[in-house]
Amino acid sequence: MGLSGGVDSSATVARLLGQGHEVVAATLVMACGDTPVPPDDALARARDLCASLGVEHHAVDVSDAFERRVCAPFAEAYAAGLTPSPCVACNRSVKVAALLDLADSLGCDRVATGHYVRIVEDPDGAARVARAEDRSKDQSYYLCELSPEQVARLLAPLSAATKAEVRAEARAASMAAADAPDSMGVCFAPGGDYRAFLRERRPDAFEPGDIVDEGGRVLGRHGGIAGFTVGQRKGLGIRTGGGPWFVSSVDPATRQVRVGTGVRPLRASFPLTGAVLGHDPAWYRGRDLLVQTHYRGRPEPASVTVTAPGEAHVELEGGGTLAAPGQTCAVYDGDTVVAGGTIA
Repeated sequence: MGLSGGVDSSATVARLLGQGHEVVAATLVMACGDTPVPPDDALARARDLCASLGVEHHAVDVSDAFERRVCAPFAEAYAAGLTPSPCVACNRSVKVAALLDLADSLGCDRVATGHYVRIVEDPDGAARVARAEDRSKDQSYYLCELSPEQVARLLAPLSAATKAEVRAEARAASMAAADAPDSMGVCFAPGGDYRAFLRERRPDAFEPGDIVDEGGRVLGRHGGIAGFTVGQRKGLGIRTGGGPWFVSSVDPATRQVRVGTGVRPLRASFPLTGAVLGHDPAWYRGRDLLVQTHYRGRPEPASVTVTAPGEAHVELEGGGTLAAPGQTCAVYDGDTVVAGGTIA
C-alpha cells in the first residue's frame, strides 16, 4: 500500500485490513531540491499509523527516479514552451513502478493506492482504470498512462467513496491524518509556486520577450515564457485595449508569446506522442471515444487512430478542445481509460 500520510492513503490502509488483506505499507520519499516529498509531518503520521495498526512500514527513497523522470523533464518542458503534466509522469514511472518493484521484493501480490478511481474488468478479462463513482474526486486522468501490466496488479479501495466518507472513517478511527489538508498543485513546488522552482532550474525561461498578436504587432512585454501556457487568459498584462486576449502559442526560440482575441484557441485535431495503449492498435479504428486534455477538462467525443508505436492522432467530432502542447490527453471508452499520451 502506497502510504503518503494523508487522509486518503491512511483510510485506505484501514479499509484493506478490514477486508482481510495482509498489508505492507510503503512511503515513497523523494527530494526535489530542498523540498521533502512527502512533508516530514506526513511521513511521521504514516509511521505512527502503521505502528498503531501493527502494519509493516517501509520508507523507500525514490529521489533519483523522481529527479530524472519528473523534476528535470518538467523544467525542460517549460523551457521549451510546453505545459507538462508531472503527476501523470510520476504515477506511471515513479510511484506505481516503485511500489510494484517493492511488492515483488517482498512477495506481495497486489499494489494499492488511495486514488479515487475504479478498477474494472473488460469483456476480454483485462483490468482497466475507470472513473470513480464520486466524479468530483475522480483521478483516472492521472493514471491514464499506466501500462496494462501495471493496472492488472492495482487495487483502488476508494473507488466508491466520497471525500466526506473517507474523512469520517479517519476521524472514527482517531487517525492523525483525519483533518490533514489535501495536497494541492505540484508537490515539489510549495504553495503552488512552480515558477520559483523553474527560475532556479532554468533561469533562461525567465528572460523577457514580446507579447505579440497574430499579425506580429507588439502588445507588451513579458518576464519569461515559463509564465505562459496555451489558452491562458489571466495575467497577460496587455494594456492596449481590445480582447479578451488568449495565449495562442509560445515560441522559446524568439521568446515571443503570441496571443489572439475573441475565443480561446481550440484544436479540432492533434497528435499524441508517448502513447500508452490499453488495447491492440486495431481496436481503436472507427470507435467513438472521449478525450480529456486536462484534469478538470470536459470529455469531448473523438476518434483515435494509432499511427505508429507510441504515436496516435486524435480527431475531435465537435468544434475542438483546449489542447496545450506538452499536456496529457486521456482517452476513454465511456468511463474506462483506454489510452493516454502527450499532446504534440
